[in-house]
This record gives sequence, structure tokens and C-alpha cells, in this order.
Amino acid sequence: MKFKLGCASAVLMFLCCDLTWAGALKNSFTKGKNQVEETNNKERPQINDNKVSSKSINSTTGEKTQPKEAPKKKEIKGNPVIYKIGNKEIRRDEILADIQSLPAQLVQQTPADKLFDIMKRQKLMTYLVIEQAKKAGMDREKGYTQQIEKLKERVLFENYLVKELEPKASNETALKQKYQQYLVEFKSGKEIKISTIALNTEKEAKEVIDALSKGAPFDKLQKDKGLALSENSDRYVPVSRMPEDLRNKFKEVAKNAVTKEPVKIADAYHVIKITDMRDSKPGTFEEVRPALSQLILRDEMDKLMIKLENQYKVQKFNEDGTPEVVSSEKKTPAI
Repeated sequence: MKFKLGCASAVLMFLCCDLTWAGALKNSFTKGKNQVEETNNKERPQINDNKVSSKSINSTTGEKTQPKEAPKKKEIKGNPVIYKIGNKEIRRDEILADIQSLPAQLVQQTPADKLFDIMKRQKLMTYLVIEQAKKAGMDREKGYTQQIEKLKERVLFENYLVKELEPKASNETALKQKYQQYLVEFKSGKEIKISTIALNTEKEAKEVIDALSKGAPFDKLQKDKGLALSENSDRYVPVSRMPEDLRNKFKEVAKNAVTKEPVKIADAYHVIKITDMRDSKPGTFEEVRPALSQLILRDEMDKLMIKLENQYKVQKFNEDGTPEVVSSEKKTPAI
């Protein structure tokens, strides 16, 4: 299993308490409803051609005629040049690589042709500005070289952790041992599935809550009033990990319960409904495998830090300069 550490903050996340509930809510609030195919490194993303399902009627004769099919897109072969600046060539695959680095939601929400044109322009702008900065000698300035050194340190930090911890976090024997520990420590309880209606303003959200109290169907309001990021979650999350402030938004945590007031997340106001409730049960090995890997990573990171602190004889102090008192207690996040 390929385990990737994107940046130092990823490691810090694994050291913190369990975020399963928060992650579930975040996914629910941020995923768009429409899914599109991922852009291939070698193939430009295509827009689905609109197909007419019904037959058109000839206005003169009244006879039904077969509609013409939309023209097929021209197949792009090889890796054509997009820009030539003197002896420099910028090719299509460079633009596609930039698109691959964009957030998935942005790629999904932007038509493929438009996105390529935007990134094509961005590529040219970036190249020309960088060349002009070099011409002005900015690549030799102290501030620039300091930033480069910091970037080198970060890459070295990440690469070392990947080399040291990735094999341990993906070790099959260690994962199965961790799974057996999970089964022993598993505690039964209730878990819920939720749906959301996202709205632009608090007033709109309160109007939806009022309409629901009068018997309006949740699904219809979600479709008619909700923003694109409204979502029907297919994932169950434990009630025990439900944040207290969110729990207080409900009169009771039960099936079909709706928040009595809007829940503000990011720039939207959400009305949340508990669509199902069931007794929790242990996940299968494959279901909890990613979480097991994170727990192993956290444990191995703790061991590595203890080893390095002893090796380099680290002395710890508080902000006021007094010696730091290290607590022996260690909280183990649940899966």
C-alpha cells in the first residue's frame, strides 16, 4: 500500500486525537453532487457530449426525424507544443500536469476545455514572470535563497519520514495485530447517518427548518433550496464522537431528527437531518485498514521522536524558561 505524507502537517495530524467524526462531516459538507472522471496524465479531460434522447419533428412535414449526433472531438495525438518562446517549448503534458495538481473539487466544477485554457494561460504567465524575475536578479537575493533552503529542509524531512515510517505503516503483520487489538477494545454504541441542506444565509436556513417543522419533505427542500454541496452521506459515524456543540443543535439524537437551528460551517449554513441510526459494530479489516495505518504511523512516530530526543540529548523548557514537565499519560485515539 502506497502511504504518502504530503507535508509536515500530515504527520502532526496523525499525532492528534481521532478526527473520524470531523472528517465525515467535512466530506459531507464539501463534496459536490456531480462526479466527473479524473484527468489522466496523458489524456486531456473530455466533456461528455450532450446526446438527444428523443426524436425531433420536422416543422414542415410533421414527420419524426432522427436527430444528428454531436460532432466527435478531434483526437489529440502525441504531445503537441502549446507555446514557443524563443528556444523554449511548453507542451501539452505540462499543462495537464498542472491540472492534476489542482484540488479535485475545482477540476470537477470547471468544464474541461475552459480549465485547460485557464491553465494554459497560467503556465505562460508563470514562465514569463519567472524569466523576468531572473533577469532582474531576484533569484540571487537573500530572501529567495532563504526560502529555497527552508523548502529543501521540508522535502528532506518528508522524504526521511516516508522512508522510515511507510514500510511499518503498511506492514501486513503489524496491521493485522493492530486489527486484533481494535476488536478487543471495540465498544458498542449507536452510530448515525446524516443528510444536509446547505444554504447561503442563516435566514434561509431558518426558513428551511421552519418548513420542515410544518411537514415539508426534507428531500424536496434539499433539491429546491440547497446549494450544490448539500449531501446525502452514505457513511455512518459514532454518536460517541459527535461534538457536544453539534449534539446540542438537536432536540434529541434520533432517527429523522433535524437540527433545531442552523449549523455554520465555512461560508454556508447547514440544516442537518439524521437519516438513519443503528447499533455500531466493528468494521472489517479492509474497512478500517487506513485508520490502522494511521495509528501505526502515530506509534512509530512517537518511538522515532523518543529515540532521536535521547540520541541528541534534548532538554525541554516552557515559554517562560522553566523546565518542562513531561506527562507520562498517553491518550490512544479510537478508530
